[in-house]
Amino acid sequence: LAGVVLGLMTPVLSGRLKEPPLMLASEAINTFSQLNKQDASPNHLAEPVKQLKRAQRELMAPVTRVQMALHPWVAYGVMPLFALANAGVTLDGVDLAMGGSQSVLLGILLALVIGKPFGVIAASWLVVRLGWCVLPPGLSWGGISLVGLLAGIGFTMSIFIATLGLADPNLLGAAKLGVLLASLTAAIVGLSWGYLYKKRHK
Repeated sequence: LAGVVLGLMTPVLSGRLKEPPLMLASEAINTFSQLNKQDASPNHLAEPVKQLKRAQRELMAPVTRVQMALHPWVAYGVMPLFALANAGVTLDGVDLAMGGSQSVLLGILLALVIGKPFGVIAASWLVVRLGWCVLPPGLSWGGISLVGLLAGIGFTMSIFIATLGLADPNLLGAAKLGVLLASLTAAIVGLSWGYLYKKRHK
């Protein structure tokens, strides 16, 4: 509800200025350059700083600026907590010693951490090999591997399927635990590979 209200109140269009924002920014930068050559006092910088801030503010629409500012908080905080709270994840009374619980947990763990990355990478390689598509410019097989590893992060849909397929509460609890452990493992492995991949291509 807060997001809806914020979206309705945020303007879509930038404010109208006498000059385009890029021209204002260019003039401010030129002023900085001239003042630097003249070794001017800091007091002379107030006006070009205000002009540059005004140009930066109006360069993008307010709704775009709000979206960019809130995206990290929503993607990494709000959405995971919302999904966790609404997926009905309860691990009370899960006994892994009971028949089949360990098998369910291990099967889901292997399926998400190994099966999904293998499926993504193998399917991508097959369609490229058959000539049905090509890799986009700038994307290597290391990038495809990164996508495959991160694809192992399953949450709401995985739990939903487990809820449909398992009637035993203990097996369902083991499945939910397997999904959570697999998602955490896939996230750690994927982020680690992504860090190494980015570092290698710098």
